[in-house]
Amino acid sequence: MSLIIFLFLFASCDGNSRKNTPNEFLNRTVVAKDNYSKDSSEIIRQLRNILKKHEGFFYSKQYFEGTVLIIDTFLYSPNLNKLAVFVITKNPTSRQLFSTSEYAWYYDATCYLGIRQNDTICMSWIGPSFSNFSDRDELSETLRNEYFTKYAKIKNVEGDYRYRYNIGDVRFWDCPIWAEVEEKKRKRIEFEEEKKKHPENIYEPKQ
Repeated sequence: MSLIIFLFLFASCDGNSRKNTPNEFLNRTVVAKDNYSKDSSEIIRQLRNILKKHEGFFYSKQYFEGTVLIIDTFLYSPNLNKLAVFVITKNPTSRQLFSTSEYAWYYDATCYLGIRQNDTICMSWIGPSFSNFSDRDELSETLRNEYFTKYAKIKNVEGDYRYRYNIGDVRFWDCPIWAEVEEKKRKRIEFEEEKKKHPENIYEPKQ
């Protein structure tokens, strides 16, 4: 049995901020259900560890052990060695810095990229992020709108297009952002090796 990753496109109403992916470049990767389930469990495990350390997207102390992690969307490269994950968090509104909501929960979201490495997946936060939604469905639609129709239009400080393609575009898997992800992975591996060999040289703030 296979699981098809469906891509959602939205009609363009703002030519300056949107760029719909041509139909011939839509990513229609098929993933076996067992592989999807295994990857989901591994990614949730890793994100939970990142949250505990308050790193990346989870740097804020608003996130805690009671934060619910939800995988909203999975996207795979054709060879399945790379993936993108839309992550939604669910927190009680009492955790907000300034809470004036009549709702019990609020939702934040972002995107992580992953590179398969043996039996694990090396995760890297890329953003952008979205905060303080009271409606999970609205946030989910916002994620798709951003990553499937606007991502290709994001520019860096030099004014160049940083990603070139939307995440729903099969060409995205070879765009320049992956060089950054690979560099982060290399540095993380070096850090972990140094920590094992010379723990006295490593300082990690206490949580």
